Parts: sequence; C-alpha cells; structure tokens
Amino acid sequence: MDASPVIARNFPWCPENDDMSFGGRLHEEGFWCCQQYWLLELALHRLCSDPPSREPYWRVFKIFSDCSAKFGYHFDPNDGCEIRNVRREEIYDARERFQLVFEGFFEGTMPPKDCFEPVNPLLMDSSN
Repeated sequence: MDASPVIARNFPWCPENDDMSFGGRLHEEGFWCCQQYWLLELALHRLCSDPPSREPYWRVFKIFSDCSAKFGYHFDPNDGCEIRNVRREEIYDARERFQLVFEGFFEGTMPPKDCFEPVNPLLMDSSN
C-alpha cells in the first residue's frame, strides 16, 4: 500500500482531499470511521518505516492538528461539534491512541502493532 494517497485524502488543503476519508468524515459528519482510521494508521506506520521527504510531514501534522481539535470540540459543552457515534469512554481511548500513533510517527518509532485494543486488522495483515 502506498501511504501518500491516504495522507492526501485526509489532508484538508489537497486536491485529493476526500470527505469520505477519516479526517473528512470526522470533520463533516462528526463520525469516527474505524475502517478509514485503520487506513490512516497503516499509512503512518508505512511512512515511519520508510521515512518520506519533508512534504508529508506538514500534511501529517495538519491531519493531527485538525483531528485533535475535534476531540477538544467534542468535550466542550459550548461547542456544537461532537463525535456522535462513539461513547464517551471510547473517545478517551481513541484520543489516546490517536495521540500516541501520531507522536510515534514524528518520533520515528511507532507503537507496537498490537499494543491497542482493538488491534488494527490492517497492521496484522502481512500483505499490507
């Protein structure tokens, strides 16, 4: 799998940006789409194992920044934005996972593939 198109689909200022991507659905619908998140997480693992040129770093950071803001909006009772399809305790777990995965990418050491529950099935499939 080529990670660059997945990053481009999630990057807001890219012609390839897609409202059906993880970031797009989170932004447009307030919907946590596990399948799209798995793809994004897999893309970050791929990029980390084969460090890219500088350009994807800006895109990855912007994806992190935008989605992190959504977590904050979700917990702000004065903000109309919420992640509607996930229970409150699941949001805490998702936020922690999201942060650790992106921190791992920027550090250059991704968390072990099986350290989270649920395990990303795409990471466990050796053909990806």
